[in-house]
Amino acid sequence: MKQVVLKYVEYTHHSLCEPLLTVNVYKKVEDGKVVALLKIMLYKNQGIVIYENDKLDGGDLIEVIPNDMDAIINVVRKFYDPKSDDITVFGEKNLVDEFVEKFSQ
Repeated sequence: MKQVVLKYVEYTHHSLCEPLLTVNVYKKVEDGKVVALLKIMLYKNQGIVIYENDKLDGGDLIEVIPNDMDAIINVVRKFYDPKSDDITVFGEKNLVDEFVEKFSQ
């Protein structure tokens, strides 16, 4: 397994209408300033991907993905730059563990 550094991981139990898993990719520049956020929210039947830049003019729904961990991993890998970006993960224990395991491969 390759080493993957996640900024923060937390097991949470969702409440009404909250996602089962949320993965945030903080896009950063060299000096560490956050310039954008990619947020992936996984619900029971599908996931959504939202992107917003630091102009704070509202997020864009950029993709609807199936409720599938491989689809989430593919989106994260498409946008994540391990040299500068940070990832946080919140969600149900089984989903968080599956994300961490698969993303580490």
